[in-house]
Amino acid sequence: MSKMGKTVAVETSSYASEIQAVAEAVEASRTEGALSFAFITDLHHRASGNQLRAAWALRELSARLRLDFVLHGGDASVNGPKEEVVTAQREMAEALAGAGVPVLTAKGNHDDNSIYDHERKTGSTEHVVFPQESKAIWGAASIAVARYDDSRPDSLYFYADFPEKRVRVVVLDCIDHPYRLKESGELAYVGQWHYVFSQGQLEWLAHRAFDLRDRPEWSVLILSHVAILQDGVFGTDHPVRNGEALWDIVKAFRTGDRFRGEGGEGEFAYRIDADFAAQGARDVIGCWFGHVHHDQVVVRDGIPNISAVNAWTLQEFPESPKREEGSITETAFDIVTADLGAKVCRLTRFGAGASRTVSYGGGKYF
Repeated sequence: MSKMGKTVAVETSSYASEIQAVAEAVEASRTEGALSFAFITDLHHRASGNQLRAAWALRELSARLRLDFVLHGGDASVNGPKEEVVTAQREMAEALAGAGVPVLTAKGNHDDNSIYDHERKTGSTEHVVFPQESKAIWGAASIAVARYDDSRPDSLYFYADFPEKRVRVVVLDCIDHPYRLKESGELAYVGQWHYVFSQGQLEWLAHRAFDLRDRPEWSVLILSHVAILQDGVFGTDHPVRNGEALWDIVKAFRTGDRFRGEGGEGEFAYRIDADFAAQGARDVIGCWFGHVHHDQVVVRDGIPNISAVNAWTLQEFPESPKREEGSITETAFDIVTADLGAKVCRLTRFGAGASRTVSYGGGKYF
């Protein structure tokens, strides 16, 4: 039996009633043809840790509810020696893949583990998890659907199509900097707090991911670890360089307009011409993000930006729900059903916190 099997066999009996309640709530409100997925973020997992129980519960719900995919917002593991970090990430990747559907993962600011060398002044990248290693760990769970930027083999941003629902999911990389070394032997940029969308990613978004001219009436859903823009977002730390430009591309896509702009600095300078007039206005179901360890909905230009509290058993803020290991509040994730006709997303909470309903394309957010 796997470590996950041993863990859940002994300790998840208390989850049964929550699984039943969440499944019944979703089934009672889900309309025919709705997009259904799980959103889980900021697990901060250690090998054999208690979040394996969350992955088990998600697997059970996926089987019952026939989810389309799992959206994983990043920060899969805690920082530490590279061997421990990679072991924890692989274990969680396998556990989430147990849901039997594609797992679409955004890179988190903890996930390259670069802070570990930085804080210890090792003068090396001994403990860094490089992009190609991250892709090997997380890519297997989405390989059947993920379409990366072919011009950048190590890129971690991608899109995935779900034709039956006429939805494209776009997964961004908000830590998209070169993994170049300084003279000291350490990385030039530490992923822990250096957030950026590169020129290459902006171009790919505008001309590849958002090119839906041959897919009439399709919508998009966006995932990033850090919110694209920070204004009005609770719990933020550092802005994402070139976030304004990326958001302008999203706005132009939604309205069927054109965005031309240039800016940025140094190797992160950009020049973009994104014209969506030919395909017309499209719906952006929402922009999901993690990182802030807080439940919130921030509406920007008619687009809901939606975060969820951390799955990790930690009450980050006084405003956050209380957490207790060994109880159902030791984790938190949402089962999301998007009614694509009514343009309403119902977020049914498993674990700590409350369920929410969010409209998109105009309307109320509550």
